[in-house]
Amino acid sequence: MKTKKILALLLALVLVCSTALVACGEKAEAEKPATTENSDAVVQQDEDTITTAAAEEVTEETQMDEVQIVDYNLGTEPQTLDIARGTDMYSSQVLVETTEGLTRVLQDENGVDKITPAGAESWEVSEDGLVWTFHLRDYNWEDGKAVTAMDFEYGVKRVLKPETASQYAFLLYPILNAQEYNTGDAEADAVGVKALDEKTLQFTLAAPCAYFEALSAFKTTYPQRQDVVEEHGEKWGSEADLTLSCGPFKVTEWVHDNMIVLEKNPAYWDADSVILEKINMHIIKDQDASYNSLFNGSIDLGGVSKPEWVQKFNETGDYYLIKGYTAGTNYSIFNTKDPLFSNVKVRQAFSLAIQRQEIADVIFNGIFEPAYGWVSPALACQGTEYRAAAGNPLEKLAEQYPDPKALLIEGLKELGMDEDPSKITVTYLNSGTTQWSRTYTEFLQQMYQQALGINLEGEYVEWGVYSQRVENLEFQMGGAAWTGDYNDPMTFLDLFVSGTGIIPTGWESAEYDALIKEVQGSMDKDVRIENFKKAEQMVIVDEAIVAPTVYRKRNTFVRNYVKNMMIPLFGGGVEFKYAYMDGKTK
Repeated sequence: MKTKKILALLLALVLVCSTALVACGEKAEAEKPATTENSDAVVQQDEDTITTAAAEEVTEETQMDEVQIVDYNLGTEPQTLDIARGTDMYSSQVLVETTEGLTRVLQDENGVDKITPAGAESWEVSEDGLVWTFHLRDYNWEDGKAVTAMDFEYGVKRVLKPETASQYAFLLYPILNAQEYNTGDAEADAVGVKALDEKTLQFTLAAPCAYFEALSAFKTTYPQRQDVVEEHGEKWGSEADLTLSCGPFKVTEWVHDNMIVLEKNPAYWDADSVILEKINMHIIKDQDASYNSLFNGSIDLGGVSKPEWVQKFNETGDYYLIKGYTAGTNYSIFNTKDPLFSNVKVRQAFSLAIQRQEIADVIFNGIFEPAYGWVSPALACQGTEYRAAAGNPLEKLAEQYPDPKALLIEGLKELGMDEDPSKITVTYLNSGTTQWSRTYTEFLQQMYQQALGINLEGEYVEWGVYSQRVENLEFQMGGAAWTGDYNDPMTFLDLFVSGTGIIPTGWESAEYDALIKEVQGSMDKDVRIENFKKAEQMVIVDEAIVAPTVYRKRNTFVRNYVKNMMIPLFGGGVEFKYAYMDGKTK
């Protein structure tokens, strides 16, 4: 990290260096144990990946700054730091550093994501794959109280509780009776999660799940303290003093729309491995302001895409560069309840009219790649690269309908509307008010005028307003991005199951729901890939409820003095647990 993630398309450029999530995708994503002390800004497993900083072992002789503070651009205000309700990548970035779940996503010396023991020292799986038993280590919350298996059981059930209205509850549906409880058809006691004792947590699944180990690192399975959550109610997670850490860092300050400050948590079980004393998470929304902050040293790492700035950073010799896929896809979203976009041919025409290569080259300066599928090329299905197996469905659709405008006119005829596209005006909802957002919309205006002959108008709102508008289906068309939460195509395809609400389009399909349920219960890789292909075909071709535009890739410049930092593909964002500073204050 699904790593939830609807991400602001505006911020897709500013935050090239970030992954989920958290879910948003935050989107999070991953696998199993690896030593991390030897990792230094390990990068994505991609042929274009480069780093100019060599890994080095942390020993007693390792040189470190006396002041251990890193500055990072979070980019946007998190929705909330309530584990059950935070669905954006910004909350995931904070939560991954302040919470110790059952497992943690780290990277090995080759830059490959690994699921590593964290709050759980070990775990075992029954022969039939249905029962997962996790054994917790001794560790505490920041107030000194022990983290127990009951905290994990409460956390899972709180995410599933209908009254919580967690958008990420569907991720837990592989657990026995989880969906039934979440939809009001079963009691909490029927859910297959149970604290056998203070240190033993057991999950019982409805069917074997190929990606359940990856879910053990995601925030939907994080522990939550019932006493403090219930004491503060709806305010929980809205201020620094309304959070509770059991991870490497704790939240000590939150100046809304300005900065979140994390400080080392002395109560953390592995505090001796944490070198940084403080992480200043700045909230800088403007792209050029972010670049300037990185250049003048106000922040220590950040995504850069403008060619003139890339050259400027390269020429200094003060940075190393991390490149590679981020397991994210930018897309346009259609409101299928809107009179115009209720017609599938209209949606297909708008998707086919997208000049994906030009968007990648012009808008994202050749860093991102044109997306002719939905699932990011970064994802694998049980070891097989999914994108290579699935091909590019939108290219086949373009062969079937070479003239998008003619297809649009067919759709208008079916709707009984005026068949003259020039009389159509569509409003495109943007999740930002900056100049970049306006420039992007102007590009879309020209693109759609040329390809379809329609008029496009931009509407510009802040992220919080955007997400609420989309959730309420108060839009025609808009832009967003999704970053996967774990390394399986399911993290891109279960989003469209009825009732999830992660990507609100107004579209539901019993056929699609049944297809995804079948995949969830299968361990056969070939069967899963074929069904994933069918699901992807339905979402972006047959029904065209979303239109992917580009696959996200990172182009992150990191100051040379930032050591042992990781950016896993999955896991919630940049991993600072083992990072340290060597040369910033010299």
